[in-house]
Amino acid sequence: MPITKARSCRILLTLVLSFLVSSCSSIQIAYNQADFLLKWWLDDYIDFTDDQEKFYAQAIPTLLKKHRQEELPKALQKLRQLKAKIDGPLSEEEGTLIVHELKTLSKESIYLAQEDLAKLALTLQANQLQHLQNTFNKSNIKFQNDYLKGSPDDRLNNRLEKIIERTEAFTGNLSKSQKSQLRDIAKEYLLDMQIIYQTRIFKQQLMMNTLKKISSEQPPLPQVKTLLNQLFTEIELGSTPEQKEFEKKRDLHSGIILSKTTELLDQSQRKKSQEKIKAWENDLQILISQKSK
Repeated sequence: MPITKARSCRILLTLVLSFLVSSCSSIQIAYNQADFLLKWWLDDYIDFTDDQEKFYAQAIPTLLKKHRQEELPKALQKLRQLKAKIDGPLSEEEGTLIVHELKTLSKESIYLAQEDLAKLALTLQANQLQHLQNTFNKSNIKFQNDYLKGSPDDRLNNRLEKIIERTEAFTGNLSKSQKSQLRDIAKEYLLDMQIIYQTRIFKQQLMMNTLKKISSEQPPLPQVKTLLNQLFTEIELGSTPEQKEFEKKRDLHSGIILSKTTELLDQSQRKKSQEKIKAWENDLQILISQKSK
């Protein structure tokens, strides 16, 4: 069963589709190879059996076709809305709304695959669940090395480097002054990585417990879908009052960081950002018009 890698909390195969749409530099190339990319990604976590390979081969073309028809037009609409807004700085409300809209696209993508995910979950074997846990453990060690070692300044700088890298992918090079201001923003609004790490561990355990329950008890398919929906909701929103408050705070701070970052951009950087989004818009238009392969 799929799970997020080190820099993402999102889960399951259709979220990869949303990720491809939202962050790949060449959406057409990535999307038209999505069957291969998803297979490669899933094998990291599950290690498919022959029967699961056959199930994947049958299910994924239908899923991709449905995603192309139903979800890509929504993504295109969101891109157009964003492109219209970045002539100037985004407000904090607009930044937070964008964060929520991206999560909504992911949830809708998950819903498309609900039936297939439930069927796949029922086929998971004990050795595959152990393989998944081992992969979690490896990725958690990497997370610790990337974000939890060194001094507070070292940890902040590591996170800042990633923010700068993602920002410059849109805007081109940031000036020394912009990077310094971005550091101040990050210092104020980035959340404690130790708490993020503990939240990550808890979500992994939620997933393992749910999958073990499904694997051992083999409940009817409708019940499996209910269990998975509950899992998705708890991973996204939290399952305790404290976790729910933390997830709200994370979305809010992500929106604020996005907003304050747009305030730093000059006109040429805004133009580059619009050009980037325009290229994605063109890719999505072409993909929507194509027949699913």
